[in-house]
Formats: sequence, C-alpha cells, structure tokens
Amino acid sequence: MIQSIKINWKNCFGIKSLDHEFKFVVGKQTHLIYAPNGTMKTSFAKTMKFLSEQSKEKPCDQLCQDNQVRYDFTVDDCEVPKNNIFVVNGDDELDSSGSFINFLASTELKAKYDEIYQKLTKEKEALMTKLKSCSQSTDCEKEIVETFAMSENDTIFSILERVDVEVKTGLPFFEFRYNNVFDTKGTVKEFLEVHKENLKEYIENYEKLLSESALYRSVGAHAFGTYQAAQLSQYVSDGIFFGVQHKIILQNGTEITSHEQLQQIMSNEQKRVLNDEKLKKTFEKITKAIDKNTELRGFKAIIESHPEWISYMLNYETFRKKVWLGYLAKADIKPLFDSYIQVYNENKAQLLDVLTQAGQQQEKWEDIINLYNARFHVPLKVSIANQRDIILKKEAAKLQFSYVIEGQDPVIKEKKELDKILSRGEKRAFIILQFLFEMEARKIADNDSILIMDDIADSFDYQNKYAIVEYIKDLAERSENKFYMLIMTHNYDFYRTVSSRLGLFQSNLWMVERTAYGKVNLETGQYKNNVYANAFVEHDDNDKIFISMIPFVRNLIEYTKGDSASEYLTLTNCLHMKADTANITEEQVIDILANYTLGKGVKRIKTANKIYDLIINTADAIVSEPSPDPVLIENKIVLSIAIRHLAEKYMHDKIIAAGKDENFLIVNGNQTGKWTGKYKNTCPNDSNKGIIERVNMMTPELIHLNSFMFEPLIDMSISHLIKLYKDCKESLI
Repeated sequence: MIQSIKINWKNCFGIKSLDHEFKFVVGKQTHLIYAPNGTMKTSFAKTMKFLSEQSKEKPCDQLCQDNQVRYDFTVDDCEVPKNNIFVVNGDDELDSSGSFINFLASTELKAKYDEIYQKLTKEKEALMTKLKSCSQSTDCEKEIVETFAMSENDTIFSILERVDVEVKTGLPFFEFRYNNVFDTKGTVKEFLEVHKENLKEYIENYEKLLSESALYRSVGAHAFGTYQAAQLSQYVSDGIFFGVQHKIILQNGTEITSHEQLQQIMSNEQKRVLNDEKLKKTFEKITKAIDKNTELRGFKAIIESHPEWISYMLNYETFRKKVWLGYLAKADIKPLFDSYIQVYNENKAQLLDVLTQAGQQQEKWEDIINLYNARFHVPLKVSIANQRDIILKKEAAKLQFSYVIEGQDPVIKEKKELDKILSRGEKRAFIILQFLFEMEARKIADNDSILIMDDIADSFDYQNKYAIVEYIKDLAERSENKFYMLIMTHNYDFYRTVSSRLGLFQSNLWMVERTAYGKVNLETGQYKNNVYANAFVEHDDNDKIFISMIPFVRNLIEYTKGDSASEYLTLTNCLHMKADTANITEEQVIDILANYTLGKGVKRIKTANKIYDLIINTADAIVSEPSPDPVLIENKIVLSIAIRHLAEKYMHDKIIAAGKDENFLIVNGNQTGKWTGKYKNTCPNDSNKGIIERVNMMTPELIHLNSFMFEPLIDMSISHLIKLYKDCKESLI
C-alpha cells in the first residue's frame, strides 16, 4: 500500500517549480487536479512520460536550457520503477503491445513463452548486431521484414526460418553500404527507373561482350554470367575441389586447376569487357546523370567499382533480397544465423504448443472488446483479427473496425480510412480502447500502478465522457487497490463529475495556481458540489460571499421572473454603472436575496450602507491581503465586479466630457462591451485605452455565474485580476 508520492521538480518544460506530496489511504487512492490550460498539465504529463520511459524527451527548460533541472519522483521516499508508472493523454497514441501479451495467456503459458522468446531474442539480436556492422543499415530487422514479408502476419522469426534453405546453398556477397543503394527516400530506385533505357543499353552491350568470352556464355535458355561465376568461385574457394585434383575445363578447352587461376581468368575477362570504348561511352551517360544528384554519390562509387551489378539492380526488389541473403551467407555471419535457426528449431514445437493453448484462453480479449462496445458510443464495433499471432509478433493486436450505420450492414474499414470519417472525439475512442487493454493487463500484474491521466475525456460527448468516468470508478473501487491515480483536467464539468462519482474527499481535490514566475502550486480543491447552496447560502455575513451572491441570484430571477422584474433590475444596477447604482443600499439587496436562500434566510444585518462602497472596499481588502487565496471564487467575483465598476465609471465620465449626453450611453445588454466601443470611437487617443481593453477581455461575461459560466472565473488567475484592479485604481480614478 503506497502511503505517499512526493514530487520535487524544477525547470521541467513549462514548470519552473513544483514541490508537492500526494497522500493515499485505502479506498481513496485517486487525486483529482483541476488545472486550467497553460498552467501545468502538458509539462506534468511530459515529465511523467520521461520517468515511465514512454518518451525519451528529457525534461528541460526549453527557453533556457542552461537552467538546472530536477525531476525527483519518489514513492514512500523510494525511487519507483519505470514500469510502475503509466501516462495516458487523450490525444496520444499508446503503445499497448506489452499489455496484450501480459494477459493473453495463463501465468504458466506466459512463463513458457517468455523463456522461449528470450532465447530466440538473444540469438536474433546477436545476428542483427553483426548484420548491422556488415551492412551499415540503420535498422536491419525492419529492412529484412519489409524485404521478405509475404503477408502482414510475417515476422522476423518466420522470415528467417523461411530463408534458411537459400542461405544454406551459399550465395554471392555484395559488399557495399546498404543504404547507398536501398536508401529510405527511394532516390536510387527512382534513378534506376528514370534512366532505365540507358542502363538497359549498357547491360546489352555488357552481355554482348561477355558472350564473346571463353568463361561467360549463353546457350539457348541457359546462361553462365558473372553471378554464376562468382557462385562457382565461392564453392571452390576452400581448396578442397582442386585439392583432390579436380579441374574445370572451359568450352574452348582451357583447363583451370586452382582457385587462383579461376579468379585471374574472371578478372581478365572483366577488364577486357570494361575497357570496351562503346561500353565506356554508355557508362559515361549514366554517371553524368548521377552527378546531378549529390545524394547518389555512394551509389555512383558502387557501380564504378562493380558495373556488372547494374543488371541485378534493374530488378531492384529481387536484388534487395539477394543482398540480404548474401549478408546472411557471409562466412562470419552465417554461424550466427545457423545458431539462431538451431535454437528456433529446438523450441519450435513447444512454441507452437504455447500458441495453440493461448488461443484457447481468449476470454479476456472478448471481455474487453465487449466492455468497449457496450460502454462507448461510437459508430463502429471492434474485433481482433489476428489473435493467434499476437504472442509471436510481440506487438499490438490488429484491431478490425466495422463502421456501423443504423439500418445497414456493418462495413469493415481500415483505421486510416476511419481517421477521415470520425470526429476528434470518436478518434480518441481508439486511444481509450488501448487504455482499456493496458489497464486490464495491469490488474493482473504483480506490482501496483501509478496512473497519470491528462484530459483523458477531452472532446468526448457526454455519453462517452461518463463512460470513461465509470471505468475510472471501476479502477478505483474494483481493482484490489492496485491503482494510484493522478487525474488532471481543465474541464470543470469533468472535475465535478469525477469528484462526485468517486466520492473524493477534499484532501484528494486540487486546483492549480501558476505564479507569474512559472511556479506551480496545488491548492485545496473547492466547489465539487452545488456552489451556491453549499458555499454561499448561510455564509452571507462574509462581505465577499454577500457580494458574490448578487450575480447568482440575479440569474435565478432572470430564469424565474424575467429580465424586466424590479429585483432583476436592482441587482443589475449593482453590477453595472447606472443612474441609481451609487444609492442602492445593502438593505435593498438583502431583501431580494432572502427569497433565494433555500428558505434559510439571510444572516447579514440590514444597514443603509451603500452596496457600491462595499464592493470597492472589499476589493481593496482582497488586494491588501498578504496572500489572497488563489482558488476562492468569491475573491475573483468581487474583483471582477469592482473592476467593471471602475472601468464603466471612467468611460462614462470620458464620453460625457467629450460632449456626448446621457442618452448616448443608453444600451441594451452587455453594457461594458458596448460602452467600450463607444469610448474607443469617442476618445480614440485616450492614454488608458489599453486598460479598458483588458477589462473588456477579462470581465464582461464572466460575472454571469450559472453553472456553465462558472469555469472561466475558476480558470482566471487571481494575480491577473489583482494587477488589473490596481491598474484601474491607479489610472482610472
């Protein structure tokens, strides 16, 4: 049972500083973090991905990479193994390949498989290391699979088994840097295609010259050229053939009695052919075309040294196979290949038996697919197309998607086709499916898992959003306490839903505040339930709460009595600069609020104090606090209302001073925004225009606090509002 997770980070991407401890108790192993966009979520997830080795991008200060970096992450004061951490982001594809293997078979079968797989992998890696040294290819395994694969189910294992017969026969070795001919951009292949005619002309002349040779000949359907001669030379190179006094007799009667004599004859014939003037001119055409592309320099060097290879290269893909077979048959590589084949053959029967038994243990696959199809509402159904091959390939299963239109038969679609059809939220459902596989695999793993979820349900419609919330609840409550979750979201509705469904304590709720210097603080989370009923009602003796109730109740009156009701107009005049704003008293407001407090009344004592003065004085008090609480919504509401009043009073006075009358300022709806437009037209050169623009951007709609307008004020930084209020007080009065 994990007791705590401690984080001490500095200069981790956008996080300049974060020092926090998450504590856990049995049954409450989820922490929910509300983090507005731009505060820390992406940087946090990227750092955790590095710690879990899901990413190789090392944390750093991307603006100043010389700054010292720290990314301490400890569990109960100990370092945590990377495999115990998993990060999921709603936008990132997941590598769930390991998870398929982990729960595909029973523990006993898995152990047998792992033992065999490790033996095969050890032999394969030794072979690939030697091949890489010889071919200088950046990824031998990938190249071999792409070269020899006969179907998408082929693997490096099945391919090596299949080419064994050819490798044993002994093959010529083409010595060159692999990517100089088989480059990833396809430049050589394109050149060969474009200049096919010149190359064919060269080959025809070359073969004509060869046909005049005593060594190289072509009779009917039979040909003995440089390739066959090279093979012959390789077969007799060990000295045994000539050692027992065998000899080779050519068609013209020449007797060859040693390997050295054969090599000399081959060399002389090559020189005779290559010194032909007509052949040289054809070759010059080819090399001039090559010189126009600097990327073909390596290729040019090869054909200059071995022009006889051009005929092979024209059949590009066949030549690619010959090259790899030549590498595998090379004297210092073939023993490694033979060793691999021996280990494979020794274990093949047992491996096939494991596969057969594993294929009978597919209930887990079906459970997850059924769970996904039942819970998530997307226009497709999922199945697994290659269950039997998953273990051997050690990669994710091939998922088959059937696009479903009501009233029509399902249509099987490739994932790349679906990418063009599905919405962003529907595409994210693919990631959720991979996430399900990963979680189900971790349920049966030996170790606990620390899960980092970064806006996992963003862009989902409500049905799918609640589906993932229910799955998270299952992980929290029905997984034998194996999961310790840090869930981050910028979606306030998701924050409230998760906290409610999981019944989280306030000690497990956090709201992020980011300072101007990039320091990230996690403050105790608020407002998971009915904000008005729980946080405001019966707390109106607090000045901040009393003022904050005004926009709430104003909305309630708008919904129940309409915007022409006298109570609505009075509260509107508390929020905007109107003719009677300065004269509205606390008593008038209390009389209105009392009818909207769940029958509990108002604690506040009625006075004749002016509501406008209370708003400004309370805002001044917030600004004067040594450390204003960055989370409390009432702080932000009061500052927003006060800022609006100062801005509207300033615009009113400036417009009137410019010669306009009061009728000019009569508007319907969004007074702050409309006055801003009139002010900019009337006073275009006013020095405080920038402050008014900031007021208009930060406060107009945010004060109308129904449940859907609550999130913007929570996202708003208290420091930004304090700075704006101070600027208004300094410049607009």
